[in-house]
Amino acid sequence: MISYKNTSKIIIFCPPKKVTGGPEALHQLSNKLYELGFDNVYMHYVPKKANAKAVNYNIYKTQEIHSFEDHPDNILIIPESMTFLIKKYPKSQKVIWWLSVDFYKILMDYRVRKQSFITKIFYNQNDKEYHFEALPNVYQWAQSYRSSIYLKDHGIPESQIDFVCDYINPIFLENKEPIQKDLNNKTILYNPKKGKKEIPELIKASPDLQWIPIQNMNASQIKELMSKSLLYVDFGENPGRDKMLRESVSQDCCIISGKNGSSAYYEDLMIPEEYKFEFSESKIPAIVKKIKEVLNNYPQHIPQFRVYKDMVLNEEITFEKKLQEIFKK
Repeated sequence: MISYKNTSKIIIFCPPKKVTGGPEALHQLSNKLYELGFDNVYMHYVPKKANAKAVNYNIYKTQEIHSFEDHPDNILIIPESMTFLIKKYPKSQKVIWWLSVDFYKILMDYRVRKQSFITKIFYNQNDKEYHFEALPNVYQWAQSYRSSIYLKDHGIPESQIDFVCDYINPIFLENKEPIQKDLNNKTILYNPKKGKKEIPELIKASPDLQWIPIQNMNASQIKELMSKSLLYVDFGENPGRDKMLRESVSQDCCIISGKNGSSAYYEDLMIPEEYKFEFSESKIPAIVKKIKEVLNNYPQHIPQFRVYKDMVLNEEITFEKKLQEIFKK
């Protein structure tokens, strides 16, 4: 159990200037802890850069710290992308927040290869990486059900895993009532950074449909677009609970998704199986058929997404309750 004291500093590690789901979750954590009355919360950007906090996150309250003492009272929140720092602070309490399992594996493979090359040529150095060892004062937060499975598969007991999920940008939660849609607006939304192989094949197979990429937009613009659209399609890797999937359902978009990463688990993407597809070339006709069914019969399909929407609308409250449970004053 994390031991919080009045002398504790809560220090949140974060990459600088990044505007993605993980860094937003880390800034949300800072903001929520301030709202709960913790004044000793700090962002620590690695590597250090000027103006490290992205402008997009100015809605979240933070203060930055550049250096600190390795002390047993301190609580360091470290995203899975920075597990190489775990052994650097042996005295401090450390929480690994598993926001993206796939990102951890990619970075770990890269660092191990790089370190192996340098070690062989220049010097002999002890391994600084974290390999799920039973280290003292190291705690685990799973952002998704999928990441909790990953931790258990690597020998972390379920009793040592806390489920701590972030929430979508508050701008998407301003109106929680059902959204009235123009049923003639049969555009399909997608994230061009995800499903880079699958989405182009679906677009090619449906020349009569209009696909709109969500790109170069701020949160307000994305919300406006989603509030007018009937369908969001996602075939990304989804290493954690994806932000854009949650944003889309908050704006009453139906969803058709793949079964990659967290999307495969109902606990993470609470939509009926009929809207999830294991992508293959032979499945393309069935996926396009389902897309057209949803666009042509939106009023019949949107109730199927109510369970998922309710979960998304309550995520901030769930997040707050979990933090109160963990950081007991």
